Amino acid sequence: MSHIRIRPTALIIKDNSILLVEYEDNGIHYNLPGGGAEPGETVIDGVIREVYEETTAEVEVGPLALVYEFAPHKQSGEYLPTDKHGIHLIFECTLKDHSKPQMPQHPDPNQSAVKWIALEELDSILLIPNIKEQIKTYVKHKKNIELIEDYRLDRFTTML
Repeated sequence: MSHIRIRPTALIIKDNSILLVEYEDNGIHYNLPGGGAEPGETVIDGVIREVYEETTAEVEVGPLALVYEFAPHKQSGEYLPTDKHGIHLIFECTLKDHSKPQMPQHPDPNQSAVKWIALEELDSILLIPNIKEQIKTYVKHKKNIELIEDYRLDRFTTML
């Protein structure tokens, strides 16, 4: 088991709004749809699965938009020793034509809604992690990060 948890995550933008998952625990906060990668799945497969589990939506996974590192051991006493070091790989995704996000039949604990939040309203909500500015910058400039998947690369040939 890795000491760093990989979290495939989706950034779904439509009509100048972002799809977020709402949670009620010690107040209301929002997360991008995403979660931990499971053994044997690629990060792309993980994004597709996580979005479906949390929103019932089916997506096409696009380019890697942002990378967020959560390193609780670097924080000054704000986190518990049990908090896991994690990397969120945030992919820009689009909904498939027939797909409509909604609450799943069996939501995560404390999940209370699936909502579209307008970009201009981002500053009025609690988004965890607090990457509102990075999302707005990404939407404005669309500078993607290339994900290189080894299984898609040409194989080496041996030279005699």
